[in-house]
Amino acid sequence: METLIWLIASVKPRSVIEFGANSGRTAKAILRNVQGIERYVGIDVPQGYVTEKLVQRREVPDRPGEHALDDPRFRLLIARHGSHDMAPDDLPAADAVFIDGDHSARGVRRDYALAKAKVRPGGIIIFHDDNGSELVDVSKVLDEFVEGGAEIVHVSGTWLAYEQV
Repeated sequence: METLIWLIASVKPRSVIEFGANSGRTAKAILRNVQGIERYVGIDVPQGYVTEKLVQRREVPDRPGEHALDDPRFRLLIARHGSHDMAPDDLPAADAVFIDGDHSARGVRRDYALAKAKVRPGGIIIFHDDNGSELVDVSKVLDEFVEGGAEIVHVSGTWLAYEQV
């Protein structure tokens, strides 16, 4: 969490988007520890959603965003299929995007495309679960992005990776 907060704070964000808000614990920590945030948009799926990756099925929150809902800067977007139901125009411009939602290859590609469309120059895109596990597709897809020319950096000793925009 400290590394994630440091990465987000490094771009002095006014606006943050999080794909995969879950219970809102990460949003709450970021909002508490990063100065200057005016807007934080968390995106998730409704209770009962069935994830593509078996390992994520226990992660669908009963009460999405509940820990951050008391912060007026936090806005929760629930979509039937999460970010797969969203277009760039559905999201605000952002200085930082944290991708920790659908860990299928299709989900990581979709969230990255949305992030690339919404992150301002000088901003950052951060990925969670870059851990080499074959249970999720994050590392495999990030490797594909790097092979295609993306400048994504893995943070040693963590499950985080990031790209400066």
